[in-house]
Amino acid sequence: MTHLLAVTSMVLYVLAAALMIFQLWRPSRAGRSVRVAQLSFYSALALHTVTLGLVLNDSRYVLLENGADYFLIASWGLAAAFAALQRRLNYPIVGAFLIPAIVLFMGSSSYLLHQEATSLLPTDSSQAKEGILMSLLHGVPALVAVVSLAMALVVSAVFLIVEGRLKARKAGALSISGPNLQLLDMLNRQLIQVGFVAISFVVLSGSLWAVSRQQPIFSADTSVISGLVTWMLLAFILHVRLVLKWSPKQVSRLTVLVTASFFVTAFAVMAWAGRFTHAELFS
Repeated sequence: MTHLLAVTSMVLYVLAAALMIFQLWRPSRAGRSVRVAQLSFYSALALHTVTLGLVLNDSRYVLLENGADYFLIASWGLAAAFAALQRRLNYPIVGAFLIPAIVLFMGSSSYLLHQEATSLLPTDSSQAKEGILMSLLHGVPALVAVVSLAMALVVSAVFLIVEGRLKARKAGALSISGPNLQLLDMLNRQLIQVGFVAISFVVLSGSLWAVSRQQPIFSADTSVISGLVTWMLLAFILHVRLVLKWSPKQVSRLTVLVTASFFVTAFAVMAWAGRFTHAELFS
């Protein structure tokens, strides 16, 4: 049942994305394709929510136990964030970027579900409590960071496309109708700030956990390395925006470079190692 709901929601997401892309290439004044795409998206989100609820209700489930969990919840978080921002980002060009990202996250969850070994709940109550605490202090901020970085990547990419089309003022094959550039720049700043704070919590909670276990704070673990590097790069983005006063276009380019590099690296590690969380590949 859970698998059927997940697959159905993915199909509806794909349909919504296809209609958004179609509206870009063949804009309709009536906007029927956009309305159908929105209906498909919200139907997919409803099924996605039910799927997540069934997974969380499973007695064998351990919160954020593996990479499959992260991608499943992150995909829902990305869809929920898009739904919450619909009034400000209700444009086909945004959906054409964001909805495929949701499908990619859900597909990654399915891939990792078949690759990673799952386990039952810990038998020791102290271990169970520790696992819940780490999920709240370490896993949840990591989810927030992933969702905010994915949103920042899409918002920055849309900013560059819309800004380029407005500057060129060419009636090309792709008819661009996008949000206000000032709105996109503001959202980009807010998302980077949220991502930076979230990753700061991830780094801090991970360090405290390592100290409590008498483990080294720094290691060759790919998750540790990527987390620290991403944290420093986000700090650099905020620095060039707030201190050096880079232009919105320059900041958007830097944001696309940093966030895209993060996700390319994450998916490469996932494909190579068959897992996502704390894969000690180089230790």
